[in-house]
Amino acid sequence: MINKIMNSIKSISVFNVFVSILIIGLLYGGMSLYLKYTGFSKFMNKTRIIAVKAIPVKIDIAQNTYRALSVIESLDSIDVTSKVNGLLDKVHYKESSLVNEGDLLFSIISSDSIGLTKIYAPFTGIAGLSKKDMGDAVIKGEILTSLDEYSFMKLPVNLPERILGYLNKSLKFVAYTDSVPGIEYKGTLEYIDTRIDTKTRTISAYALLENKKNILKPGLLMKMDVFLEEREDAILIPENSLLNINKKHFVYIVDNDVAKLKPVQIGIRNNAFIEIMSGLNSFDKVIYMGHEKLKDGSKIKVIE
Repeated sequence: MINKIMNSIKSISVFNVFVSILIIGLLYGGMSLYLKYTGFSKFMNKTRIIAVKAIPVKIDIAQNTYRALSVIESLDSIDVTSKVNGLLDKVHYKESSLVNEGDLLFSIISSDSIGLTKIYAPFTGIAGLSKKDMGDAVIKGEILTSLDEYSFMKLPVNLPERILGYLNKSLKFVAYTDSVPGIEYKGTLEYIDTRIDTKTRTISAYALLENKKNILKPGLLMKMDVFLEEREDAILIPENSLLNINKKHFVYIVDNDVAKLKPVQIGIRNNAFIEIMSGLNSFDKVIYMGHEKLKDGSKIKVIE
């Protein structure tokens, strides 16, 4: 038996022995290097400082907003028309000016009957430009001018049926236009229809805007924000600070020089901010930039 073993050893060439030793050495060195690398990585993860940007949570009103576009209308508006055929005798008002209810607007020499026919303002408002000059022929029913009541303007809006549940109370709104920057019109949306349009699946409503300075004109394009929900003293964070992990929401907060991962419950999305219903305190500072490199407990440096 011993002879067989000795003969087997003698049959192994020096080259094969060298190759075997080399392979064993490489395996040992690779394993040693791997263990050192993983140990170093763990050490670096504990000691590496990651630069982040953070901001204190915002305490403000959380608003669920529906935005709509609308074209403004006069609260009361008519086209003043001729009642007879004939010739225009005189224009009695100053164009584009305020006229009172009962003021004389036009007199017409009638060809239908002898004498003058007089046309009066049916309500107080702004009379537009005259469509006819003195001596022009006019036809019965022809438009002579327009009359608009400007002290309040009507802002119609069609609300989608998906927000029906919010329409059981008066909703606050703010309206504005790019044509008159820096001015906002606020109020309560009180005039809401009782039925849903089966074709458009919308509910008609309108708001009244005070216009004593005559800034607003019929046909002006307006933007309107209707506030469906409002919660005061809400905790708000920037939208880009929120993380979604396995269909759950998380936020990194600053805890001295460490990033802490906090699970949160979200509420109203408010433009670029999100309401946090639970999980954060009013004094917390959330990380909104650099959090993609973080793990719970990572060391951080907050930069401006």
